[in-house]
Amino acid sequence: MTYFFIPIGLLIGALIALLFRHMPISWLADYGEEDLTEAQRARDGLTVFPGMLLIMLVDGLIFFASAHLIGPVISLPVILYAAQPLLLIAISDFRARIIPDQLVLALIPAGLLLWVSDSIKNPARWLPGLPSRLLAALAAGVFLWVCGWLAAKWLHRDAMGMGDVKLLAVCAFLVDWPNLAFLLCLSFLLAAVVAVPLLIRRRIQPDRDPELAFGPYIVMATFLLLVASSFVQQWWQAYLTLLI
Repeated sequence: MTYFFIPIGLLIGALIALLFRHMPISWLADYGEEDLTEAQRARDGLTVFPGMLLIMLVDGLIFFASAHLIGPVISLPVILYAAQPLLLIAISDFRARIIPDQLVLALIPAGLLLWVSDSIKNPARWLPGLPSRLLAALAAGVFLWVCGWLAAKWLHRDAMGMGDVKLLAVCAFLVDWPNLAFLLCLSFLLAAVVAVPLLIRRRIQPDRDPELAFGPYIVMATFLLLVASSFVQQWWQAYLTLLI
């Protein structure tokens, strides 16, 4: 049954790629930036092969993995919806180093619907559920802002964009307080896989651009927790058991 979700994901992925190709250029530029050449190049540079095809395959995998891991529950369509702006955010940050606020705002309804679905499954979560998600969002945003501020003081340049801060806050709203620590750890661990080779390359070729888009790793960590939080927690407990 879950295999039927693959062609649906492929079709939605094609629509997502087209949405990016027709996204307003101003969404891919910093506030007040008048020269939109780089933003237009980032948007229009998404080719059918391999770019659009890769997006289709990723969304097909997202639909299949979500249906397979979550099953036919009330939260499944909500998570599939949330995955679409998350995918667009990853594409935007990877290509233009910009996380559009419009896409971040599109995630808020998903967070509210996840609160409702959790509360339907567990009525005791109606009252504390929303404050728990809001607290997670606030804590995540403040944490990343402080990390960016400290890194900027150390490196003497901007180290973390506010787009990353807002994205992490909204993603924490999606995954809720119990998964906040996992969201932070997974985001940084996934980014480190790419950051370490990037730093090595920078030493070899100092003239190359060392900038790392953090948004895609926040997106990947969020999706993993939305569809497989129990598995992540089990892996973490197994890891702690090995350490002890």
